[in-house]
Amino acid sequence: PLRGEPLPGDHEEGQHLLGEGAATGTHYSYEEEDGHGRESEYLDASSKEAFGVKPQVINLGNTIVGAGLMALPKVVQTLGIVTGVISLFVVLMCTIKTLNYMLVESTRCRSTDFAAVVRQRLGTKAAHVLDFSIVVNNVGLLIIYLRIIGDVLVGNAEYKGIITDFMSDKSLLAQPYFSVGIITFGVLLPLCSLEKMDALAAASASGLALALLFSLITIILSLVEISHDGLKDVSFGPNPLYFHGGFVQDLLVIVGVFPVIFTSLVCHYNLLHVKEDLPRRFYHKMPEIVKVSGCSCVGLYCVVASFGYILFKDDVQGDVLLNFGCDALERLVGSKMCIVIAVAVRSMYALVLSMTFPLIHFALRQTESTILLPRPEERNKPVNRWGLTLLNLVVSFVVAMEVPNIWTPLQITGAVAAGIIGFIIPSLLHLNVPEQEKSTWGTVQAYLLLSLGVLVGVVTIYQLCTGNLS
Repeated sequence: PLRGEPLPGDHEEGQHLLGEGAATGTHYSYEEEDGHGRESEYLDASSKEAFGVKPQVINLGNTIVGAGLMALPKVVQTLGIVTGVISLFVVLMCTIKTLNYMLVESTRCRSTDFAAVVRQRLGTKAAHVLDFSIVVNNVGLLIIYLRIIGDVLVGNAEYKGIITDFMSDKSLLAQPYFSVGIITFGVLLPLCSLEKMDALAAASASGLALALLFSLITIILSLVEISHDGLKDVSFGPNPLYFHGGFVQDLLVIVGVFPVIFTSLVCHYNLLHVKEDLPRRFYHKMPEIVKVSGCSCVGLYCVVASFGYILFKDDVQGDVLLNFGCDALERLVGSKMCIVIAVAVRSMYALVLSMTFPLIHFALRQTESTILLPRPEERNKPVNRWGLTLLNLVVSFVVAMEVPNIWTPLQITGAVAAGIIGFIIPSLLHLNVPEQEKSTWGTVQAYLLLSLGVLVGVVTIYQLCTGNLS
C-alpha cells in the first residue's frame, strides 16, 4: 500500500494511535522512516514500560506557563474567584479539545509539522496565516519576556528592580541594555540555539519548579493576609468595580479578559514538536501528555490567581509582580523580610521566564526555517540555526528595551495570534475531516470553538480601535 493509506489489519492500531477524540472511520497507520518498518514498533514490554513521557509533559507544561501567569490575578479580580476559576477550566477544556483536533489531523497527514498539516488539510493560504500568526505570537511573547526580565532586574518608572534596590541607578549593571543583554546573549542564546526540544527538559523542569515555589510563597502570604483581615473585600462573583454598566458593556468586560486566558494556555505551536521528540510507537501517549500538562498548569494558575487576588485584593495590578514590594508586604512580614520576599519572588519569576523563553523561541525558529529555508538539509545546518537564533534575539532585545507598554500587546497577541493558532485553525481542521468521520455534536463543538476565537479577536480589535482596551 502507498504511504498514507490504511494497511490491512490496522484498524485497531490506527485507533490506538489517534488517541482520544478521534472519530470512527478510516484509520491511518505509520511506518518508521529508518527503514526498519513495522518491526521497530514492537519492542518487548519492559522497554515500553521503561519509557516515560515526563520530559514531554514538562516541556509542554513549561510552554504553557509564562508571562500570562502574572496577569491571571487581575483576571480573577475582574471575574471573581468562582467565575474566574470556572473560566480557566472552560478554556482548558476548549484547549484540550483543539489540541486533540491537531493530533488527529497530524496522524492523518503523517506529519509533525503544524504548517504542513494545515497546508495539506486547509490549503496554502491557511498555512501562510498560521505561519504569520506564530511569528507574531512568539515574537510578541519574546519581547514581553525580555521586557519583564528587564523590569525585574532594573525596574521601571513605577518600582525599583533587584539591582537598583542595592546599587545606584547610574551604575553599569543598572542599565537595562547591559544587564538584560548579559541574560539574553550569555544565557538565553545558548539555550535557544539547541537543535531539539528534549534537550531543554532539565531547564523546563527548573522553570516549573520555580513556578511552584512562587505559588507556595503566594499561598503562605495570602494565609497571613486572611488571618489579619479575613476575606473582606474579596469578590467571589463578578466584581462590582467592573460590572456596573448595561448588558453589552458587561459582556465586553467578560470577553476582554479572555485574551489573557488564551495567552496563558496556548501551546499549539509546540505540540507537534513535542510529539516529534517521542518515538513513533509512543505517539498514542500524546493525549495523555496534553491532559496532564494542561490540568497541572491550570491547577497552578487557579492557585496563583486566586491567592494572588486574596493577597492584594482590588489593588492587584495587571502584572502581579508589581505588587510584590515592601509597600504591600511590610505590614504582613515586617520591613526586613519584605525585602527578602520581594527579591526572591522577582528573581524566581525572571528565572521562570528564562526557562520558558527557549521553548517559545523553538517554535518561532522552526516556523522561520520553513519559510526561509525550504530545503530540509539547509534547516539542519548549524550556521543557519545559530544565525536565525541570533537574529531573533537581537530583534526581540532591541524592541523590548524600547517598548513602552507590555500588557496591551499581550492582549492583542492573545486575541488575534493566539486565537487563530489555538482556536480558529484547529477548529477548521476538524470541520474539514471526511464526511464519514463527522458527527453532529462534534461539528457543533468545532463551530462553537471557532466562534469563540473569532468573537474574542473581533471584540479586542474593536476595543483597541475605540481606545477602550485596558
